[in-house]
Amino acid sequence: MCESDCNEHGRREFLAKGAALIPAVIGLTAFGNPSVETPIKPILVAPGLSIYPRTAWGSRLLPKGPLLPETSVKFLLVHHTAGATKYVASAVPSKIQQVYSFHTSAAKGWSDVCYNFFVDRFGGVWEGRQGSLTGPVMSDATGGSQGFAQLVCLLGNFDINQPTQPMMESCAAVLAWLAGRYKVSVDQKKTVSFVSRGSNKWKIGTTVVARPISGHRDMSATVCPGRNVYPMLASALPTRIVELQRFQAKKL
Repeated sequence: MCESDCNEHGRREFLAKGAALIPAVIGLTAFGNPSVETPIKPILVAPGLSIYPRTAWGSRLLPKGPLLPETSVKFLLVHHTAGATKYVASAVPSKIQQVYSFHTSAAKGWSDVCYNFFVDRFGGVWEGRQGSLTGPVMSDATGGSQGFAQLVCLLGNFDINQPTQPMMESCAAVLAWLAGRYKVSVDQKKTVSFVSRGSNKWKIGTTVVARPISGHRDMSATVCPGRNVYPMLASALPTRIVELQRFQAKKL
């Protein structure tokens, strides 16, 4: 974890308020702590936050079609894969490869994995859709994507299982970095609005009002990111994000 006593206190408050069932893990030294030994090392993108680039899992798995930039990031969207939750660290790249194979198959027909970033159960953070480390990339989503967001996806099924503490710490850290990068306020008492590009919940042309940190279920007809994560989006996760933004700002 981070060095400061203040940050450690914030971590414990986050666990107590929003993730009481998540076990504390001693010895985590950084958000996005490398979870896998690969020839491609994670890249430091903010104080305490490192992200594996796309090449760490998909150097030969190129997008199968054009990817467009997201011209206006208004909010951040949390997902889960709804797949297996218990996996060993060495299996993480192959699990992301499986997501890529499904998303680019005839069943989905997307050009690439739909998420901009993944977070694994060990706290590792991975670039998903190609180019997301460089700048905002337009995403896809089951049920349709309304646009205007960057997507962070937790590897596992959190309608059934609890996320780990390292996973949620890294989720908060990458959301803090993205919020700062794209000037998204994380005050959940405020809302953002935009005209939907179309989903099975918000038809194209509909004005959507959303929280700055939203869950997939807010945008499409789904239970994603699961009953054990979605409640954290109301206050515990945004509170932790603000603490991490302050920490990151002090370290710059």
